[in-house]
Amino acid sequence: MSINVFCRYCGQQISDVDLVCPHCHSKQHFNTPPHTNTRRNSEGVVAFVLCFFLGFIGIHRFYYGKVGTGFLMILTMGGLGIWWLVDLIRIGVGHFTDSQGNRLSLIHDH
Repeated sequence: MSINVFCRYCGQQISDVDLVCPHCHSKQHFNTPPHTNTRRNSEGVVAFVLCFFLGFIGIHRFYYGKVGTGFLMILTMGGLGIWWLVDLIRIGVGHFTDSQGNRLSLIHDH
């Protein structure tokens, strides 16, 4: 049995089993809420500082619940520095998420 929900992008009513909106043809992501939560700016600062100083061994990933990728960062020394740099940039611009899908941001975007 399906229920009616609204498209995340165009707002038209669709079925919760539709993977693509029949109105605007946008891919739907029902496993995540339409507006991902953003954690406090102080959380973004903590993530940035952890990543800056200890990111090459993935400490920021362990701290925010991403244990599997934290171990991979230890094994690869932060992807030889590339993965570390990408995470640092992603935190800085607000595209890094914790294990619950909450965005961590240095900037207040609301």
